[in-house]
Amino acid sequence: MMRQFNSHSLPTSTDKAFNFNNLPTISAFPKDEKNWRIDWFGEIAFPNRLIRRKQPSVLVHLSRVFSDRYEEDQTILLSPKSTSPARFQRKIWISVGTLPLLRIGDIWRNGQLDSQPDYELEKFPDTLINRDTTHLVKAGLNLNDKGFLLPLAEHPWHMHCTQSYCVVVELADNRRIIVPCIELIRFYFGSSSNLIAKLFQPPLERKSLYSNAHFDKSSGRLTLELADHISGASAADIARIHQSKAAWHAAVQISTSILAASLNRQEIHPQGLFPFEGFTVLVAAGKWLSFEDNPRATFIVFNLRTCSHPFPFRSLRYEAKKKSDEANNSTPTSASSNTQIRRAAKDSINQNLVERDASNSLASKSKPIRLAPRFPDLTKKSIWKNKVLLDSEDLKCGYVTTASSVQNTSVGEPGSEQRIRSIDLTVLLNKDLSKHQPVPDFLKNVVSELMQLTDLTVELLTGSEEDGWTVPISIFSDEEGEIDLKLFIEDDSRGLRPRRVAIFSIKDSTKHFSAAIIEFTPTYVRVYDDHCMHIDHILSIVSADYINRRELKSLSILNLLKEKSKEGLT
Repeated sequence: MMRQFNSHSLPTSTDKAFNFNNLPTISAFPKDEKNWRIDWFGEIAFPNRLIRRKQPSVLVHLSRVFSDRYEEDQTILLSPKSTSPARFQRKIWISVGTLPLLRIGDIWRNGQLDSQPDYELEKFPDTLINRDTTHLVKAGLNLNDKGFLLPLAEHPWHMHCTQSYCVVVELADNRRIIVPCIELIRFYFGSSSNLIAKLFQPPLERKSLYSNAHFDKSSGRLTLELADHISGASAADIARIHQSKAAWHAAVQISTSILAASLNRQEIHPQGLFPFEGFTVLVAAGKWLSFEDNPRATFIVFNLRTCSHPFPFRSLRYEAKKKSDEANNSTPTSASSNTQIRRAAKDSINQNLVERDASNSLASKSKPIRLAPRFPDLTKKSIWKNKVLLDSEDLKCGYVTTASSVQNTSVGEPGSEQRIRSIDLTVLLNKDLSKHQPVPDFLKNVVSELMQLTDLTVELLTGSEEDGWTVPISIFSDEEGEIDLKLFIEDDSRGLRPRRVAIFSIKDSTKHFSAAIIEFTPTYVRVYDDHCMHIDHILSIVSADYINRRELKSLSILNLLKEKSKEGLT
């Protein structure tokens, strides 16, 4: 149950947003059947460069939870007596790339996530975020000698981290929200291990995140190319960094504050900022604390749940660098054979996430994890990428698996000879794209025909998060400002909605076509000669062609491609 601001009822449920059993075991956490709660995040450092040189770590503070009764009554956890005294906290170094898995308030057992209590779950509507309403403070601040913002009697769990930074958001009636900076960073930039790790290693440069960004103001569509090793799960975060000065400033502030503390030989506590300015609705789990005579003056955020502020684009198309088949994971056959056998080691079902640099001789992989949607705005926007369906080069290669399974994994770049797989924890906010998504009915025949083109490379250019295959058709108005209703379709559950369209790239060394398929019966197919035609242009002209069509009949995409080839269009 979630409360509106100023409500007094307490929730009684836990938020199991993703499958805990699918997560790796954190080997550095206590290996026992006791319940250990994440209390706070401390300083950043390289605690042992002999075994971990490629990525800094954060000092995680844990307390033992005494009673199992919190599962029935979460109010127990609001009391400092619910855990072992804070002076006896366990302090454990965990790589910063693990932050997508870690939230203050979550409870771990035997190295595995066991529970995500709601504590006091609050909704803060119409919250204004700008330079006047937000400011950085240290966790141990005594405000104007009137009292501590985080009184130890009510919240002792930060007592060893009083120099860590928090962001204060001023509310009406002399109340405030306090968000630990690392939690702010985790929530707004923790979409993948590789992204968050880059932010913690100064200096931050745009080219290390993306390149070739283009924003079309008329359609609100942003296109960009992600940098090496950046997952598509971080595309929306990076798009906001490109489009918003506030988001870029927030990203740079992390590495800048780390570098400044390091140069001054101080404990490194990163500073985080909101990546936007304006009104938003925040939902957060935490605890109300007193200040002066008000018993509910300060809400300390354990973990943010949702933020409604819109992203600065209507749709997003990104290109991710294709992972190369590295020689360290491939072994060629004899010189007399043209076939390459790729020997890939399997991963163990129950993997351990260890605090060591990964192996130089094992290819890195992504590890998708499920979270409840954090940004409602993204559920209404199209985000898509290219997806290779058929690669003529890959048909020349064989695939076998011979090596023993890999038991241990590590976030971050490889840098050792240990048998440890480098993984990128990627947060799936909407649909689980790691699972097979069925081909929409209107596309099935076309996809079936395309898969017969064994001598060509076929690439889907509209692999969206919504259904894995299509995006909404481009909507535009005529000179009189009217929108043609042909671009819409009747949907039983949602009423009138834009038709869907899929775009495929079909090419070999001499020919390059783009095929557009619009949701209609019979299937509407158009094939265009493509000399590096931008997908925005393809989407706009297929919409116009569909509106101005003379006659619709079912056409084979293979026949259309043959006709185009005969016309000499190459």
